Amino acid sequence: MTSSESSLKPDTASASVRKADPCVMVIFGATGDLTRRKLLPALCNLAAANLLTDHLAIIGFARRGVTTETFRQTVN
Repeated sequence: MTSSESSLKPDTASASVRKADPCVMVIFGATGDLTRRKLLPALCNLAAANLLTDHLAIIGFARRGVTTETFRQTVN
């Protein structure tokens, strides 16, 4: 790795970490495997690290018709 490449990588020890700005996240394919295995755990990890804004809305779209309660049970 050259010195110019190493300077492009952020130094995690000195980088200041701040919460994300308020936003809306739309998940297409919310009932799919990728969402269940990768996206939702990543969002949970960000929430656990207190890196998500308090003003976050997540909207999920899917071709399969499921109720909100059924979706919540599937995610858990």
